[in-house]
Amino acid sequence: MKALYATDASVYRKTPLAVAFPKSEEDIRKLILFADQHGIGLIPRAAGTSLAGQCVGEGIVVDVSKHFTKILHLNKEEKSVTVQPGVI
Repeated sequence: MKALYATDASVYRKTPLAVAFPKSEEDIRKLILFADQHGIGLIPRAAGTSLAGQCVGEGIVVDVSKHFTKILHLNKEEKSVTVQPGVI
């Protein structure tokens, strides 16, 4: 599984320490606390389409594309939308 997250749309390749799939904001809070306590970096990731290697690294990849897929607010008059990071 980690090998799938070792690259994005760029030429960079780094195998992460782990991959997490948080299901809630509380899960993300726990990941942040864990990473802070252990001096581990977190790499947020959604579609993995970065062309410059931003979503690869040696820390914990936090894949929000599976569970953070809601449209939170749509304003047709202002032509704006607020979405969770997994919305593509």
